[in-house]
Amino acid sequence: MKFKDPKIENLYEHLSKISKEAYKDPFLISNIIISKEESKGRLLENYLAEENPPKIALLFIFKKLLLYVIKNLVLWAFSIITAILHSISRQKFSIKNENELVLVDTYFIISNILETADFKDIFFPNLTEYLTKRKKIFAYTPRWFGSKQPFDLFRIFRIIKEKQIPVLTQHQILTSTDYLQALKFLFLYPFSVFRFMKKLESSYKDKLVRYALWEVLDGAVMENYLRFLFGQRLSSLAKGKIKCISWYENVSSEKNFYLGLRKQPKKIEIIGAQLFAKPHTLMNMFPDEKEIPFKVVPDKILVNGGGYLFNLDPVHVDTGPSFRYKYLFDPEVISSKREFVLVIMPYWDHVTSHILEVIKKVNWTAPIIIKFHPTTNWNKFKTRIPENSTVTSKELPLLLPKISLAVGHSTGALIEAAIFGIPSINIQHPEKFSHEYMPDIGKGILWDHAKDANEVEVLIEKFQLALKENPSSLKEEGEKMRSFCFSEPTDELIKSAFGLD
Repeated sequence: MKFKDPKIENLYEHLSKISKEAYKDPFLISNIIISKEESKGRLLENYLAEENPPKIALLFIFKKLLLYVIKNLVLWAFSIITAILHSISRQKFSIKNENELVLVDTYFIISNILETADFKDIFFPNLTEYLTKRKKIFAYTPRWFGSKQPFDLFRIFRIIKEKQIPVLTQHQILTSTDYLQALKFLFLYPFSVFRFMKKLESSYKDKLVRYALWEVLDGAVMENYLRFLFGQRLSSLAKGKIKCISWYENVSSEKNFYLGLRKQPKKIEIIGAQLFAKPHTLMNMFPDEKEIPFKVVPDKILVNGGGYLFNLDPVHVDTGPSFRYKYLFDPEVISSKREFVLVIMPYWDHVTSHILEVIKKVNWTAPIIIKFHPTTNWNKFKTRIPENSTVTSKELPLLLPKISLAVGHSTGALIEAAIFGIPSINIQHPEKFSHEYMPDIGKGILWDHAKDANEVEVLIEKFQLALKENPSSLKEEGEKMRSFCFSEPTDELIKSAFGLD
């Protein structure tokens, strides 16, 4: 796999070699370091900074093992309690003898469902309407994001039942045998990690990997393995073909689910949908050819736009419909009024902190509105929010029509703003690594980097002049960026991308 940064490519290739050996033990498919995911192990960040890993002390090892047992035992117990509560809720999806069952595998944001007492698919909007129109039998297979409290999930089961949303959860179909198997995994998994650690050498990269493996050992791996058991059980219950349309970030929970679905010798088609603007620095976003023999890679991968295409033999990679970005193809979105500056925060807290520090020192000539990432509890940043700004929870399409400038970093939302010819400032952290989303298109014309308040003010002046004297050039660059990053979600593209005849 090719990366712009040769150091990232070098680490990726090293982890690729590691995963080829590690995945011979199926338990290690649940490990997020081997899966190249970003984690508190900070493998990529430490490697790029050329930092030496700390020494692994006995107290550190004992603490990690103790937390591993406690955390995963609690999750195991919660899973059983949730299964009981699910039965009480009477929420159920009936698996009939259909020729084909379509699974929509995506995240369910627990806080959103509880707040609105409804479910709105923010990852595949309008897909289920299309499936209904085509008379396809389908069910959501949710990945719960947020609270894992059984009674929160019980409330959600009741909401799903009341709204008649076709949802098939692991709590419906896992059996007592599966939960015993999960308990066995909980006991054996650390030994799988220890055996693999012994195979690592004394090179700098292996030392970083070894430390990262210890650092994340106390993680919630039980959830990843339960996804494997869920896929395996689901595959045995469905009598006909299964087409799985999966929100695809190439993480260990997805790999486990795909492996489980493929346990039965039947027709399974897995389509991994990367229908989002993704950074070119996040390693797990790029599937590994060496992992294909372990049945953890989709049969087909759809990317958000032509600029994200890559080669992965023998997996077919193609452009798919940008469901979440349909509004980007509406020429009437932008208003002639440009009333405020929008600061768009990313998922990563350290980047959010730096952006707040910078914008606090800028002499703004327009009102500032800050939009935090939907998974961020913005109250923890409350004391650091500039006095001349307000915080909004409005959706981006409602905000973009009236903004004069977009500011942020490590977020695809900055690309969305630039699509409409809105000048954008990408505030980089001068010392800490952060992920880059912006393509090279329009750099210096439509958007540019800034590290501090002075550089931000220089760009503000530059872009204000461009909006006044040459707005057409900004619009031109935005149109180029749209064709590079996004694909209009037409019925024809939906049909061809997902093979929905």
